[in-house]
Amino acid sequence: MSQNTPHPKFIEAMKQLSAMSEEERLSEENKELFEQAMNYAPLDIQPALMAIRKKYEEPLH
Repeated sequence: MSQNTPHPKFIEAMKQLSAMSEEERLSEENKELFEQAMNYAPLDIQPALMAIRKKYEEPLH
């Protein structure tokens, strides 16, 4: 698989995540799906996903 072609597991996870609201994406139920996206993300996308991941670690107000 070339460096420029996203992994199928990344594409699958992002397709599901993009159909959700931000609140749903950050919910505990979807944490595994988000982790899958992180694990298979192309290197140029990983920093953006890391920023979103930090929201998981912040306590909800």
